[in-house]
Amino acid sequence: MAATVGRICGARLLKNYGTVGPQVCQLSTNAQGWTKNRKMWLSTLGVVGGGVGALLFALEQSVKASGSEAHPPHQPWSHDGWYKSFDHASVRRGYEVYKQVCKACHSLQYIAFRNLVNVTHTEEEAKAEAAEVMIKDGPDEEGNYFERPGKLSDYLPSPYPNENAARAANNGAYPPDLSLICSGRKGGEDYIFALLTGYMDAPAGVILREGQNYNPYFPGGAISMAQVLFDEVSWL
Repeated sequence: MAATVGRICGARLLKNYGTVGPQVCQLSTNAQGWTKNRKMWLSTLGVVGGGVGALLFALEQSVKASGSEAHPPHQPWSHDGWYKSFDHASVRRGYEVYKQVCKACHSLQYIAFRNLVNVTHTEEEAKAEAAEVMIKDGPDEEGNYFERPGKLSDYLPSPYPNENAARAANNGAYPPDLSLICSGRKGGEDYIFALLTGYMDAPAGVILREGQNYNPYFPGGAISMAQVLFDEVSWL
């Protein structure tokens, strides 16, 4: 910018135009105004960025200090890395575990049967999975609702019709949806693995209500979900 102003001023002076002074003043004023606006914009951006950073730090500290739950150890996942991806066979086994174990209480309300195609199942297999489920549809031309076999566009049905029914069946506890559970829990898949394999007897001084179990990785330690995975049992 300064070099441009210098070239313009030099050319005007050599040609001895009478309007050099006002033009230089105009350019100088514009440059000062632009610099001032830039400074104000950068200052505002810095304040906003600093505030957001401070808020995120405070939230992180509050999460860490929210309870005495154990920190889940990191596992050597095969997909953990910049150039690694999920193993489709493992993902399919995980889906089978969900069907046989988790599906009784937990939903996958944001997962459609089409999301299984070329991930855990072929298209024909995914269609067969969907067809096993009866979906409430309608109304028809006469205003009636009806049930039909599921299609790829349908979402996996929830085990309960509503939250109240889910709580009534689980001693007041509400089983969380598992669609985004890894993203929604601090520690991700490390937390899920530690939780499923971390059940143990409650230490002295910890009182559990009827139907509760002790898991050091769960906030507060008292968890309503019973242990579902055992070394002696194979679900696949």
